[in-house]
Amino acid sequence: MYDGYSNFLVNRFRKLFGKNFEKVMESYSKQPKKAVRMNNLKIKTNDCLNRLKRKGFRFSKVPWADYVYFVEKEPTSLSATTEYLMGYFFIQDATSTLPAIELNPHSDEIVLDMAASPGGKTTHISQLMRNHGVIVAAEVNKERIKTLLYNLERMGVENVISIRTDATKIKELNLKFDKILLDAPCTADGTIGKNKRLKKELSQKLYDKYSKKQKELIRAAKEVLKPGGILVYSTCSTAPEENEIIVEYAVEKLGFKLLTLKNSRYFTQGMPIFFGEKHPNYLKKCGRILPYQYDTQGFFVAKLRL
Repeated sequence: MYDGYSNFLVNRFRKLFGKNFEKVMESYSKQPKKAVRMNNLKIKTNDCLNRLKRKGFRFSKVPWADYVYFVEKEPTSLSATTEYLMGYFFIQDATSTLPAIELNPHSDEIVLDMAASPGGKTTHISQLMRNHGVIVAAEVNKERIKTLLYNLERMGVENVISIRTDATKIKELNLKFDKILLDAPCTADGTIGKNKRLKKELSQKLYDKYSKKQKELIRAAKEVLKPGGILVYSTCSTAPEENEIIVEYAVEKLGFKLLTLKNSRYFTQGMPIFFGEKHPNYLKKCGRILPYQYDTQGFFVAKLRL
C-alpha cells in the first residue's frame, strides 16, 4: 500500500502522526513546492518579480515573509536565468527561511552559522543584517564549502567569514557570539518528497546516530554563546529524537530557556507526548511544519536563550 517504504518507517510514522498519518504520506508522494527568497541586498523584491514575470514565471507569496515566494509556473529553469546568476534570488524550500527569521539578527551583532553550506541560511542572515555586523560560517566538508563560497559571492554578501572546521570544535576560535543558528545535520526524513531513497534507508540506528551528533553540536554552541544569547535550532526532520529530545536536553542539561517562536501561528506545536512517552509540556513552544500544511518539506524550529 505504501510503495517503497520500509515497514519500520510506515509503523513509525503511523505512531508519530496519528490522525495526520494519511495526509503526511500523501504529501510525501509528491515533490515539495519550489520557493525563492528575493535578495534585497541586490534588488527590490518587486523589481525582481517583475523581471521574472516578464519571462513567464508565476509566483504566490509565502505567508511568513514578504520577500519569499512559491514558484507556481517555471517555463525554464530558474537557475539558468540571468537574475539567478546575478544573485537576485536564492532557490530554497520555503520552510528553510524560517530559522533566520526567528534568529532575528541585528546589524551590530556577531552571529555564528554552525553548518553553513550551501549558504541559503547564511546569505539570508546577511540580508537581514543588511551586510553589517559579522557572520562566521562554519562548514567541515571541503566540497560543500566551495558551494558556500560561490553563493556568498553570487549573493553579494560582504560580512561573512567562512571557515572550514568541525562545528563541534568551534570553541577553538576563541570567539563569543550574540546569536547562533544551528541548522543541524539530520536524517532529513522531512524531505522524503524529493529524496525517495529515504523510504528504505531510514532506521532507528540512523535516528539515534544523528541525535547523538546533534547533542554534541548543541553542547558546542553553548560553549561559544554569550550569556543571554539566542540559539535557533532547526532540522528538516520530523523525528522527536532529533527535535524535541534535543531541545529537552538543551533545557534540562545545558541550562537553556525555551522561548516562544515569533511566527508560532504558522507552525503546529511541538510534541510533549510521542511514542507513548510523556515529556515536558514546554516542548509545545517548539514549532513543527508538517509537509501537507504548505506543500513543503517537513521542518522543525526551536528558539533558545542561554
